[in-house]
Amino acid sequence: MKRWFGPVTPGVACVLALTVVGGHAQPQEERFVRIDTLNVRDTLYHLGDGGANALALIDEINGGVILIGTKLPGWGQPVSDAVYQVTDLPVTTIISTHAAADHTGANGEFPDVVDIIAHENTHANMARMELFAGGAGLPTTTFTDRFALLEDLDRIELHHFGPAHTDGDIVVVFPQKRTAYLGDLFPDKAAPVIDTANGGSGIAFPETLAKAVAAIDGVDRVITGHGPIPTTYAGRGRRDRGERRAWSGWMTWDDLAEYADFNRDFLASVRESHEAGRSVDEAVANLDLPARYAGYDLERARTNVEAIYNELAGR
Repeated sequence: MKRWFGPVTPGVACVLALTVVGGHAQPQEERFVRIDTLNVRDTLYHLGDGGANALALIDEINGGVILIGTKLPGWGQPVSDAVYQVTDLPVTTIISTHAAADHTGANGEFPDVVDIIAHENTHANMARMELFAGGAGLPTTTFTDRFALLEDLDRIELHHFGPAHTDGDIVVVFPQKRTAYLGDLFPDKAAPVIDTANGGSGIAFPETLAKAVAAIDGVDRVITGHGPIPTTYAGRGRRDRGERRAWSGWMTWDDLAEYADFNRDFLASVRESHEAGRSVDEAVANLDLPARYAGYDLERARTNVEAIYNELAGR
């Protein structure tokens, strides 16, 4: 089995997608997945581009790669090519943190996968999606509250604390690596997406995050669903420079605690506006948030206010 160590150039795997027009294949887009190591002497890697942030753990003992997230449909091959830059082991296990297609879209594109793990609500949500109508890519192992796999340095713990982005969100913890992946429970420092069609709840969101913060200890490094990515390079492809160079770093557990507070304060402001009889637009205009959230992206503020208003009204 091959494996490379060292902070060399970033791995960038490329697939040229084609469309057929009038019987002729025409280039559509180049699909790149960059692979970055979280520690040059470890087996946990970050996979960027092609949808949401994803992780890959090389399970050398059992001879396979565990993916946390598979990105959008059609991105399975670029992901495989990126992983192959650091190991020749096949992808054998997938962990789906929730049902969104940018996290699960390529689930069925890895021929050696023997197990797909997710919360039972995520299985139900995915089973309703046209993308999984044939059954390929659906979870094969489900759980309700907690689940664990592997041991020692590679141990992975999965936790479900309640509805938030969806009703099946999980936190993926690597306790010995002091690292956690939050998916869209913590997408970035921004107003979250509340996927009400899949059981998401703006009212429960703050409490669910607070439960996670209180229950999990020993995590220093937090990988978000769509936020900053590391720049300690793992692969052997080209090094991005200038505007293409990745934002350096990751979030911390304190950032997650702050994000829980942000959602609590956002909900409190919206609830106060609802009780005062303000319209959705008025509630957005009257959002009263502490100054420490000044850098947060509020592009989805109105959508979230509307979702919370509907919940408060029982709709």
